[in-house]
Amino acid sequence: MRVILSGGGTGGHIYPAIAIGQKIEEEFDNSEIYYVGIKGGPEEKIAQKYGYEFLALSGMGIPRKISKKLFISLLENYKGFRMAKGIIKKIKPDIVIGTGGYVCAPILYQASRVGIPSLVHESNSYPGMASKFLSNKVNKVLISYEAAKKHFKSKDNIIVTGNPVRTSFDLSYTEDDLDKLGIKKDRPIVFSFGGSNGSYWMNKAVVELSKSLDGSYYLLHQTGRKNYDQFLEDISPNQYLKIFPYIDNIDLFYGVSDLVIASSGAMSLSEISAVARPSILIPKNYTTENHQEYNARTYVNKGASSMILEKDLSGDILDQKIKEIVSDPDKMKEMGEKAHSLSKEDAGDKIMDIIKELVHYE
Repeated sequence: MRVILSGGGTGGHIYPAIAIGQKIEEEFDNSEIYYVGIKGGPEEKIAQKYGYEFLALSGMGIPRKISKKLFISLLENYKGFRMAKGIIKKIKPDIVIGTGGYVCAPILYQASRVGIPSLVHESNSYPGMASKFLSNKVNKVLISYEAAKKHFKSKDNIIVTGNPVRTSFDLSYTEDDLDKLGIKKDRPIVFSFGGSNGSYWMNKAVVELSKSLDGSYYLLHQTGRKNYDQFLEDISPNQYLKIFPYIDNIDLFYGVSDLVIASSGAMSLSEISAVARPSILIPKNYTTENHQEYNARTYVNKGASSMILEKDLSGDILDQKIKEIVSDPDKMKEMGEKAHSLSKEDAGDKIMDIIKELVHYE
């Protein structure tokens, strides 16, 4: 079976596509999987890492206001739609699957025009522009949260599946891994990241924390590539703080960590549940309809996570919250178990059933 996956810009769009791709590989012998994305986007390296042939499209986000950039984006996206038509004609896929980001719109649109089965998966409680644009063109719209349904005009083809998580998490690690990270398992290890592009407020708090980090725990922190150089200039060097611009082997970091600090995008929460880690959630306050705080409160109310709002965040408050949790191993274990109980482990199976139905697989 030939499959085209597409989703880009952030890990929250890319990793659901990877998870679906892995599930397809498990279910279908000799499957051929192609990944469509923006040349140089984060999806290119990630798709290639998982062994998928990468096919590049032109495209860029569309500004909300009239400007020179708006006209440039319209031209780039027009090119992308034409390129997508060529890809469909060349690959002749059995199904096309998109997981969000503007890059998936051209390929799904062109697939739907020629009657190729297509679906879009939306991981957040508030759907993005691409998902809403495609909703009345694709065969099925899959959503992770029931709350997302109200934002679509047409609801006849919507199915709640949950968020698919990669099947290949490997939480094992070696002494050599610890040596490369510059840490030891002689104290708690905390892993913090603000999504694949980083978080301004989380970075700011860690800069403040770097001045007083006393060795009660190690902190492994991802800044986001664009923030890395400035972050290094701002921090106070500390042997217990390890800095990374971007992490593409997140399994290792989940594996060594005792506590995770993250913004509360849908994909991060799904992974935290899958790996059963306690967490401190710092929802990004600029997200549409404040959906990250909505996501986070589900975990807080279940006792799986603690939460700090960006308006309340500081280095001291973050340090206090970390120490409060890591000083109580029983509490960490309980939070991790409650996080795991929120995992929708059948999301991949539900999606696979829908794919089989669309391709008429017996």
